[in-house]
Amino acid sequence: MPVKILICASEVGAGKRGASLGPDAIRISSVNMLYNLFNQVPTEEIKTQKLNKYSPQFKSAKYIKLIASTQAKICRRMCKAQMDGFKTLIFSGDHSNAAGFFAGFREAYPDKKLGIIWIDAHGDIHSPYTSPSGNMHGMPMAILLGEDNRENQLKPIKPEVIKNWERIKRTGKRKITPKLFPEDIVYVDIRSLEKQEWETLKRLKIKYYTPDVLHKKGAKKTAKEIEKYFEPYDAVYVSFDVDSLDPSISKGTGTPVKGGLTLDEAKDLLKTFTRMNNFKSLEVTEVNPLLDKENKMANAVVDILRESLVVESW
Repeated sequence: MPVKILICASEVGAGKRGASLGPDAIRISSVNMLYNLFNQVPTEEIKTQKLNKYSPQFKSAKYIKLIASTQAKICRRMCKAQMDGFKTLIFSGDHSNAAGFFAGFREAYPDKKLGIIWIDAHGDIHSPYTSPSGNMHGMPMAILLGEDNRENQLKPIKPEVIKNWERIKRTGKRKITPKLFPEDIVYVDIRSLEKQEWETLKRLKIKYYTPDVLHKKGAKKTAKEIEKYFEPYDAVYVSFDVDSLDPSISKGTGTPVKGGLTLDEAKDLLKTFTRMNNFKSLEVTEVNPLLDKENKMANAVVDILRESLVVESW
């Protein structure tokens, strides 16, 4: 099955500047490390407003209007790529974009059983009702689940935020919500969640692996266990946030958290996931070279991809 690279460098959902430079940093590293990935497969850049130029209108969901329109555009391009028969390799600025990419995934396969493997230090399952920061890169999973978590509401929400939140949950022509269900999710390496997020995971009975569990089982065994879990699924999307990696590798991401994956563990996970029969898409997100030295995070990503992916076999 042919592969297509999709790039969306928007960092509007992030709390720190610099993630919009991540895809280019990865491209530069691939050249320096003699990895011919970007010349090997067709590449399409989804052009959007990358930076939040003004003060956020709403503190509970910063730049939600702009992010809603960005996700609508991402959704259309992702849907087309999948409908054209491509598997997709995605390089994204911040993690809020994942909601748009998976929306397109759902649009392409509206009646299929879809799963998602979320490799991340964070749960990203806040809503405007619960987010302490209002940064929307902490909300993509709640968007996909159509989850408000009003039981743990922290602050009052303005009617216009609610209107746009309902809109963003229904991204896509079909306006499908939820786009997946709790049993369709497996979190890998989560370790830094607020109380509201842990309560949501437990209430919804979402499957997850903390670093302690992963290290004890081993990455290869964990990956095989997850592969078996998703055997009944028609298609699987893998989201790889680089903050899942331990900061000893690099601090070139906006939210580094100790206790993360080693390079070998990340390679073992992605080797297994990208060889699953129902694997359709891999997203790499939140590389921030402004917080890095000598482009170490992008180099680490290229190292992982070069040893994990066999693009010709996709």
